[in-house]
Amino acid sequence: MFFLAIKKSFFDAWDNLGAVLLGNITIMLLLAAGFWPMFKLFEAENSWGWVFLFFVIPLVFIIAGVVSSLLSSIADFRRPAWSDIPKLFKSTWAASLFLCLVAAVFFAISGFGILYYSSLKNMIGLAATAVLFWLAVAAYLTAIWYFPVRNRLTGGIVKSLKKSMLIMLDNIGISLFTGFIMIPVQLVLWTFTAFGGFGPAGILLYLDVVLRLLMFKYDWLEEHPEAKRNEVPWAELLIDEKDRIGKRTLKGMIFPWKE
Repeated sequence: MFFLAIKKSFFDAWDNLGAVLLGNITIMLLLAAGFWPMFKLFEAENSWGWVFLFFVIPLVFIIAGVVSSLLSSIADFRRPAWSDIPKLFKSTWAASLFLCLVAAVFFAISGFGILYYSSLKNMIGLAATAVLFWLAVAAYLTAIWYFPVRNRLTGGIVKSLKKSMLIMLDNIGISLFTGFIMIPVQLVLWTFTAFGGFGPAGILLYLDVVLRLLMFKYDWLEEHPEAKRNEVPWAELLIDEKDRIGKRTLKGMIFPWKE
């Protein structure tokens, strides 16, 4: 399932490069428009730089929610409809702001807590630092599932966060792989593609593809409540997905009219 998710997300991004480029460029421009004047103000020792941070970060979360919802249709083998962007904005902005608020509060408390307890230089401080560190890791791995869960599962804003945590806990391996390998790799590759390919949009598409594939497992477990999770017949469940993706060659991807 790991390799199929990587393969499908790459092919989906290649076939819909315009949507990925638009998502990446939009996020990049927002970051540049906010952080450039912020750093300039900080260099001038002007505290107004924080104002840009408070506006830009929530706006990036909102745009990421819209981009994730738009790219979700690509993961389902459908073309994104640009006319749906206003509707997607209305349906995602509140959830995106909620995630931004929760993430900001949690990581601020964790960050200050880790700095404080690590400065104690005793066993209690070391234990508290370790607990806060792993809680921060768990929160990060939970947060990465939030947008895909909102796209694919029912429930309100808070319920989506709870489901994201359950997805993370039930899929520790792929959560760690995504959070500490796929996301950093995509961000590095983003710079090598002049901030066009891979990047935030590629990450959001990959996460939606992974959750789409994971839903086959949960549908099967719902039909077979007596079965154990290590008995999930992945090869059988993903046959149709593999057939729909098909076999690709580098020549066929670059020059599809020659095949």
